[in-house]
Amino acid sequence: MRDLFLGFLWFMLLTSSLLYADEPFLNYSQKNHRTSHNIRLLGQTPETLPPFWHDSHSELSIPRLSAVAVSDPVTMQTRENPPWTWQLFPAGLIYPSYLAGVNESRLGGVWNHDEDLHWMWDITLGGRAPVVRYGNRSVLYPEGFQLDLEGSVHLRLDLENQMDMDAQDFRFGFPISYGNKIWQVRTGYYHVSSHMGDERILRLQSQGIDPQRLNYVREALILGFSYRFRPSVKLYAEIDYAFWLGERTRPWHFQFGAEWSSLYPTNEFWGKPFAAVNVMLLQEHQYDGNITLQAGWQWRGARNQLFRLGVQYFGGVSEQYEHLAKREHKIGIGLWYDF
Repeated sequence: MRDLFLGFLWFMLLTSSLLYADEPFLNYSQKNHRTSHNIRLLGQTPETLPPFWHDSHSELSIPRLSAVAVSDPVTMQTRENPPWTWQLFPAGLIYPSYLAGVNESRLGGVWNHDEDLHWMWDITLGGRAPVVRYGNRSVLYPEGFQLDLEGSVHLRLDLENQMDMDAQDFRFGFPISYGNKIWQVRTGYYHVSSHMGDERILRLQSQGIDPQRLNYVREALILGFSYRFRPSVKLYAEIDYAFWLGERTRPWHFQFGAEWSSLYPTNEFWGKPFAAVNVMLLQEHQYDGNITLQAGWQWRGARNQLFRLGVQYFGGVSEQYEHLAKREHKIGIGLWYDF
């Protein structure tokens, strides 16, 4: 409960401070009133705005990308009510993965230290990719319906035992999203199964300990809601119901959080700061759970790829389902990449 209390305080601090951020509130309109005369460019000139980043439902400024220039003033105009079209492999996600969600599918790793477990390396190998969209072609604020695929393995290496494989969770799913620039919703299915690492099993057996593997399996449906009231600020909450249960698995999981992360492409190599908090509540622990706090620096690409470097605190029930009975308090340095 201490971790959840700290998470609540961090959540309130982050969200309340972001409310006073120097950014306008978003508002949704089916009409576009932006022209080359009313674009606020954060100190840049209209001629340097790349046409790739024109957004039909935004009156917000977009920083330029280096080495890209626009000489034709016609490209500064955007059509009202752009038509929705079918797109295969669109750019970006309508419902992005939670930044501080340690169970999300992405590519990343965190070098963690825990007072009891000492040094470990928590790695996520995978990603989430858009497959098909019926909607607009915006990268900043995509709208419409979209099907994604996700897959990943979440593994832990014991850095103090010759980097033995300690445990791994395998995840696969297909999220379905709908949304606009203000709010988004996702549903879908995912599968998770946990496995104890072979090297850990052998090490325990050599010590005369009978390893007790937990056969944790979830076949689950999700329903998540996300609300972006400022360009860089998002709140979200998600319900997770497992209809097929493994050993010690219970049906309900809940999570919620807040994020501060710029949507705009990084200007050259400077990058921008980010911060995120995620709280997970598990029925397996009578709705106790864990809290993840992240802060650091990010770089975003032209197709909305996101690379982050930062620090992370994790406290509460282990995110490795094989160690569901354990509680961890870890702090570490991480790298994360979302495609």
